[in-house]
Amino acid sequence: MPSKQRGYAIKRGASWQARWYDETGRRRYQSGFPTKTAAQDFLGRKVDEVAALRRGDLLPHADRPATVDALLDLFLEKHGRTVDPATLRNLTTQLKKARGEFGTRHPDTLRRVEIEDWRQGLPPGSRHGVFRAFRQALTWGEARGYVERNASTGIKNPKRQRHERRPVVPFEGWEEVRKLAAELDPRYAAIPIVAVGTGLRPEELFGLHRSDVDRAAGILRVERRYTQRTLKQGGKTAGSVRAIPLRAVVLEALDSMPRRIDTQILFPSPRGGYIDSERFRYREWTPAFQAAGLEHRRLYDCRHTFATWAIEQGIELWYLAKIMGTSTTQLEDTYARWLQRTDGRLRAAFDAYDAREASGRAD
Repeated sequence: MPSKQRGYAIKRGASWQARWYDETGRRRYQSGFPTKTAAQDFLGRKVDEVAALRRGDLLPHADRPATVDALLDLFLEKHGRTVDPATLRNLTTQLKKARGEFGTRHPDTLRRVEIEDWRQGLPPGSRHGVFRAFRQALTWGEARGYVERNASTGIKNPKRQRHERRPVVPFEGWEEVRKLAAELDPRYAAIPIVAVGTGLRPEELFGLHRSDVDRAAGILRVERRYTQRTLKQGGKTAGSVRAIPLRAVVLEALDSMPRRIDTQILFPSPRGGYIDSERFRYREWTPAFQAAGLEHRRLYDCRHTFATWAIEQGIELWYLAKIMGTSTTQLEDTYARWLQRTDGRLRAAFDAYDAREASGRAD
């Protein structure tokens, strides 16, 4: 038997039959093709598959996962060795939706149209991440020969549109922030003030060390983040490692914190470790809003407050993006409503400039 085969098609009554040798050397048949071309197209795919099996680029059918659940288990087991525990936990959670829909199916039976319909039916808030995780698993399986094809190929996965996002609800002023802080445990009273005054992401806030506060230079350094119970060096994006100017209100809040010398963490848990943000929201953050009689806001809304206040004060977007560790495009997309409020001030500045120019020419 030649190492490179082409297979052949023969006429069998009113239809055509494809014949080829599989990877074990056994002759195989497939009948019922209406034309010779259809039979040859099928043969082309089959002999390529046999060649891949002989080279070891493709696993034998008996060794491939028989269900989507089995494929995802394999993906999490093997791919999980290359990622941090927080990412693995996140992937495990996101893949639950795919398991519930396709778990008992064979991966090669999935069709693009049904995956598109499934994606569209996912909640807007989690749609992008859930589909991305499932597509990552299918792509991983195809690259390693666990599946013959990736049915998710070509499906677009845009991030949620502005109308699908949670509304941005900033604090109305420092009075509200201080009112909230007064209802928190003294150990945590500085958290909302520092969060609003710096625009940090919650995971950046809880990853701060005391040494990150440089009073001499008047800056706060952001070099790590604590997320999913895992400390990660670096930032969420390339520009997230940065220095933030320290305003007086932030320094005052930090000075008012109870002193601790048993931990390097700026905002430690009672035992000196990193604060679990989910537990903090449930045990401290939400009860404080209820006690203060304020409209509830997410911890992330402190970052939104920093941004909206800065925009209303006329801070240049490029500088604001640098401080917040994001992009001007993201700021324009997220805070479009506040940017529109500055149009009147911008027109007034243009008119004032034009008036001065006209006056100068008249003189």
